[in-house]
Amino acid sequence: MSKTAYFIGEIEKTVEKTKLEFQAQSIVPRLWKRDHTIWRSEENHKNSILNRLGWLESVELMQKNVGTLRSFSDEVRKAGFTHAVVLGMGGSSLCPDVCRCTFGSTKGYPELLVLDSTNPSSVTRIEKSISLATTLFIVASKSGGTTETNMFYRYFYDRVGQTKKGDAGGNFIAITDSGTQMEAEAKEKKFRRIFINPSDIGGRYSALSYFGLVPMAVSGMDIDRILKSAQSIIGASRNQELKDNPAAMLGIALGEAWKAGRDKLTFISSKQIETFAYWVEQLVAESTGKEGKGIIPIEGEGELQLYSADRMFVLLRLAKDAAAFAALTKRLRGEGHPVVELILDDEYELGGEFFRWEFATAMAAVVMHINPFDEPNVKESKDNTVRVIEGFKKTGSLPKQELLAENAELEFYAEPAYEDILIAGSSDHSLAGLFRAHLNQCEPGDYAAILAYLDQNEKNARLLQELRKAVGARSKCATTLGFGPRYLHSTGQLHKGGPSKGVFMILTADEAVDNKIPGELFTFGVLKQAQAIGDYQSLAGRSLPIIRIHLGKEIQAGLEHLHSLVK
Repeated sequence: MSKTAYFIGEIEKTVEKTKLEFQAQSIVPRLWKRDHTIWRSEENHKNSILNRLGWLESVELMQKNVGTLRSFSDEVRKAGFTHAVVLGMGGSSLCPDVCRCTFGSTKGYPELLVLDSTNPSSVTRIEKSISLATTLFIVASKSGGTTETNMFYRYFYDRVGQTKKGDAGGNFIAITDSGTQMEAEAKEKKFRRIFINPSDIGGRYSALSYFGLVPMAVSGMDIDRILKSAQSIIGASRNQELKDNPAAMLGIALGEAWKAGRDKLTFISSKQIETFAYWVEQLVAESTGKEGKGIIPIEGEGELQLYSADRMFVLLRLAKDAAAFAALTKRLRGEGHPVVELILDDEYELGGEFFRWEFATAMAAVVMHINPFDEPNVKESKDNTVRVIEGFKKTGSLPKQELLAENAELEFYAEPAYEDILIAGSSDHSLAGLFRAHLNQCEPGDYAAILAYLDQNEKNARLLQELRKAVGARSKCATTLGFGPRYLHSTGQLHKGGPSKGVFMILTADEAVDNKIPGELFTFGVLKQAQAIGDYQSLAGRSLPIIRIHLGKEIQAGLEHLHSLVK
């Protein structure tokens, strides 16, 4: 089991007080007994809690099915598949993507890829990197009706069918709940395999279920080691003596840090395991970001020269990197920030971290008095996207937005009421002046969110990270970077349901390519634009500070110019 070290400074007394109160109230035993009242006692919360606690027994179930997973992995390898592509969103894709980045694929097993973007360039990049005939497509959707996942499935089922003359089913498997449309479709199309996941496991708590374990097995990971690591933290998580319960104590620390105004949960990680933080980002943001409350995960920001007093830090590192983290640990402690160090002997201890963070997030929600298992605001952007798409089907065009300013590289869009605020806040009404006025909306305790509907390739990621650093340096606020539409299934709930502390910029661009979706009147390019517009409408409808920045066809030039405006 990974080691934990705490330096929690100003919140130490409140953490100790809550620990004693939770022991007196038997919170941990009640959680394991599925007592929904530790979170919320209202009837309208009861079912959404009780129907989402299957993750507590997920590891035990998967251990019983290790033989099935191994057998299927051997079947895939012997069938000659060279690639395996997960088609999913949010909880169905993030754990497999963490595993792809952290472990890669074992020699002799299919190379694991993940598609969770409707950007046509992303779809095309995946397609160009595989051989359709020798690729296994893992269609992963809890509800069986996730729009993006269904569009990915339709597209690649059609493409494989063209390559194999209609015999495409053998290249597909499904992971879904019982009784979904996806299960029915998989049976009709004669998919190679259907894995039925327990329906009481929510998407963001599904890493240690079939949604995570099937891709792990297919790519040749040692799933026994992952589950063994998880089992060790599960045993400790049953301890009623909370000082011996590392997951519960982490959750209490998260909740008390939030209550103390340190709501920016900042991750700094060893390079090899750094992507684990964006799985945690979804778990924490979607579980706690509601009712005007929320812990705001900050991952991938990098080390800064100055941190404000709204931060709590998690240093997630491999034991071998102790020397590299020593100076940072000393500095953060010296500045008085709460710091939790999670020290892993090797990357397979992430199995335990998946469960630790699930349990800790549930415990933090007890402190915050919220239901961690619903996502009441996610549907808004989906509904807006549907309206935009339906309008496109009727008119052949997407809705026009209010142009704020433009130059040769960029177009800025904002709502009229917000435009008035920006004009009033700047003596320079040029595009550059108005953009700086937008960044000036960041006040102490806020965060700046860059939401990029761009392909998540290496060049775009690097340029966006440079932009992010410049925005943080100018605004003096914490920053987040999300790729759209992926973030809609991650931090999107927090943006809309959490505290009104976000200053948002949605980035869009013209795509060099586009892909038709079989059976639909719209393309992936139209769907992506509709999702960006839909989320813009949802955020603007809350009178949150938001602009949309269109980069045109030259994405690199547009990002570099935007960076120069910040500086």
